[in-house]
Amino acid sequence: MPSQYEDTRTSRPSGSKVPEVTLTGPQGALMVVLLTYNGSPFKDHWAYFVESRRDPEVGVMIQANGDVLNGFSVEIDRNHDLRSAHKQPNAKIPLQWVDGEHFDEKAMFNNGQHITDQISRCHFEDSACKMNAPSKSLNAVNEMLTPGKKIVQRNCQTWIVESAEQLLKDNISSEEVVAYLHATKQ
Repeated sequence: MPSQYEDTRTSRPSGSKVPEVTLTGPQGALMVVLLTYNGSPFKDHWAYFVESRRDPEVGVMIQANGDVLNGFSVEIDRNHDLRSAHKQPNAKIPLQWVDGEHFDEKAMFNNGQHITDQISRCHFEDSACKMNAPSKSLNAVNEMLTPGKKIVQRNCQTWIVESAEQLLKDNISSEEVVAYLHATKQ
């Protein structure tokens, strides 16, 4: 069954700053991709997706789920099958191959059983989850504001960028990935 989303491994926009990623990675490495979901009229939703070795459509989705009015929480969707998800990503952007030493595949993929939790189970997840999910950053009409105080809205894209910076600090991610995410954030 063909995918509904764009996979930039085979179709890269010209002049793109998308990280260059080979179709096959180093022995033991896992592919980490950025899933984007159409958020119109708001910003797109972003999530990490760590592909399994047996099927690139099945993996671990790591995301800050929620909204700017109520806040976000980090969710880890294990053994997530993109084909059977009720909402399909509009793009699957390969970010990089990450060395297998940063993963515990048996724990991450929950022995092949689907589950959503908030507990990190490997070094990659530990590093990404060091960054707290964004708290509420949009005030309701009836909430008092301090006059002249600028409100900085944080969202799922902010969390992805901040967690990528943490992954870089922990020598898991590359500068190229962090630069791409900064440049692409809406």
